[in-house]
Amino acid sequence: MNHPEILAPVGSRESLEAAFAAGANAVYFGLPEFGARAFANRFTLEETKEIIERAHTIGMKVYITMNTILYEDEIEHAYEMAKALYHINVDAVIVQDLGLIHLLHKRLPDLEVHASTQLSVSTPFQIEQLRKLGVRRVVLARECTLEQIKACAATGMEIEVFVHGALCISYSGQCQFSSVMYKRSGNRGMCAQPCRMPYYLKEDGENINKIPMYLLSPRDLSLIHDMQDLKDAGVASLKIEGRMKSAEYVYASVEAIKKALRNEPVTQEDEEHLEVTFNRTFTEGHTYGKRGSQLMEMKASNHHGLTIGKVKAVRNKKITIELTHELNQNDGIRFETNRSSTGCHVNYMYDGRNRLIAQGAAGQTITIDGPEGVKPGSVVKKTVDAKYRKEVAECVKNAHRQVGVTAKAVCPGVEYPLTLEVSDGTHTVRIESHGKAEAAKNQATDAAVLGKQLNKTNDSWAYFTAIDYDLAPGIYFPIKVMNNLRKEALEHLRLKRLEYVIHPQKPYVFFPVVNEEPVVLAQIESLSQKGEENVTWIAENLPETAKKGRIDTMEADVLTHLGKGKIILDMNVTNSYAIAALLELGYEKVGLSDEMRLDQIEQTLDAFEARYEQKAPVIVCVYQKRRLMLMNHCPVNTLKKDGQRVGCRLCHEHEYTLEGTDGREVLCLGDSGCRMRLFDTQTCDRLFWVDRLKKRGVNGFLCVFINEGKSEIERVLKAL
Repeated sequence: MNHPEILAPVGSRESLEAAFAAGANAVYFGLPEFGARAFANRFTLEETKEIIERAHTIGMKVYITMNTILYEDEIEHAYEMAKALYHINVDAVIVQDLGLIHLLHKRLPDLEVHASTQLSVSTPFQIEQLRKLGVRRVVLARECTLEQIKACAATGMEIEVFVHGALCISYSGQCQFSSVMYKRSGNRGMCAQPCRMPYYLKEDGENINKIPMYLLSPRDLSLIHDMQDLKDAGVASLKIEGRMKSAEYVYASVEAIKKALRNEPVTQEDEEHLEVTFNRTFTEGHTYGKRGSQLMEMKASNHHGLTIGKVKAVRNKKITIELTHELNQNDGIRFETNRSSTGCHVNYMYDGRNRLIAQGAAGQTITIDGPEGVKPGSVVKKTVDAKYRKEVAECVKNAHRQVGVTAKAVCPGVEYPLTLEVSDGTHTVRIESHGKAEAAKNQATDAAVLGKQLNKTNDSWAYFTAIDYDLAPGIYFPIKVMNNLRKEALEHLRLKRLEYVIHPQKPYVFFPVVNEEPVVLAQIESLSQKGEENVTWIAENLPETAKKGRIDTMEADVLTHLGKGKIILDMNVTNSYAIAALLELGYEKVGLSDEMRLDQIEQTLDAFEARYEQKAPVIVCVYQKRRLMLMNHCPVNTLKKDGQRVGCRLCHEHEYTLEGTDGREVLCLGDSGCRMRLFDTQTCDRLFWVDRLKKRGVNGFLCVFINEGKSEIERVLKAL
């Protein structure tokens, strides 16, 4: 079995060069629009074309992220961008929006589409649904266990999994915390990272933790030591998170994964490079069922760095440190106590005799000029390794990746040209020299002489792994002829490797079958909330109600993912093509995204009706406390118990809220499968939309009741 692909993140020119130098098999990055890292340094289309040609020359692949949700006035523009990428031979686009996936499948079926992790895929059935839309690779949800990864890979679909880097604590695509609270949509690449903020956990209004803690901040994922398991599971691509990270981070992670795949030991030095380039401490994550403190890092959410010593004494700004690890001038360090954290760069360092030095060794006591406020006993951590940064820069500067090729050199005799046939195993070119063989007067051009010239490939994209010679005796070619032939043959082969075929776009043809029956859904948490109103009562796990599936439920009346059922909610549907995609997969009613404004909904309805000559079978939520997160983690159990328990029901026996240091509160309530949901404490009441939506032909509405009493529920449903 071949090794899985190592897929490196690129957010800058420096990290791109590091990925090339380290030996990544593929890179992924975004263009100025439609990428889920709005603040990364992204590349233009012209730069992308140059990167693709360079990558393809040496056998690397390039994937472009187009993994944001798209509104009606953006979908055609996004399609045109994807089409432009197809025309410059991109290897794939990574897409979240079902509408764009549907549109590309109909119009550009030859463009390879990878389904983003934002689609929360974890089952073979979901994969088969995406296969119907032309998807050729799926980036699995980070919550997948190793067994789920194996089951998904067994479908034959290419499977990509994250193996190193930051974790989102919410299921990707299921987080609206940033959008609701900070007006910055994570589904649009502008996440404000509320999960990395500190919180108080309140039980029935009383603080459990006396100082704010990072209750939603997971450790960083690192599966470096689990490569064989993932390889055996059939994973096609090993993805590194980090389009906002440094070149050293990219280099260190690619290098470590390469070693692990070759069954070489990942050394302590390798581990330290991973730690110092970025870490929030590491976990094997959901892949290996880590929970509670094994998953979370609640003391701090920033880069932890590498522990290198302890502060022995402080006098004014002179800080004396006992080193347990090497420290160099220009390193970045941080001083930490339980209550404080401050940092600096090491500009001036002194030994025990107060002599200026450039390096301190493990076991040595040194003094530096540092910031004010550092306390004796503080732990010292290295957060920037200047020496390693320089090493990586040197490796990048001197790196020259080449592809092995074979050749056959033929000349039957005097007055015949020298023919060179070069092959990379897939493509073959055959080039004749511009001059013909002369009779040798002194040294003949034999295999040794010709081989010396042909193997001068140090500045080329390729090198010869084997050359076969069929040369007549006594022939002679000038050195210039031999060198020109080598250069010409390799250039022809390079261009051959870059050839590709573009098929014209196909006409968009789709005729959806629309269910025109009206539906009003009322979602409840307990039977005591259920009334007599003539609506469809839905719940996750209550008798006498229609079943609303959880993220792990494969069949239900109402679903929140691509399972078996008739009604889909919470799938980030924001345009008319996304509605069509779900109808194509057999669903009958489609919930629109809570992130849509009323005018955006109307624009979507108009576009659907104009294209398909039918009213869109949509459901609009008009009353709810908006769900902010869905997590395979319980902050209540983790803080109060050990985080390992399932089904403790604490969140149903007390009212728990998280309060941020900005005073904002969110409600914590587990679902029937013990996954924690966070809700806004403020009600989003859009009942005033109803009359306007009905005039547009909308006959599907949803009200979600979390902790509302029966009288409030009756009032809302009567108003609806």
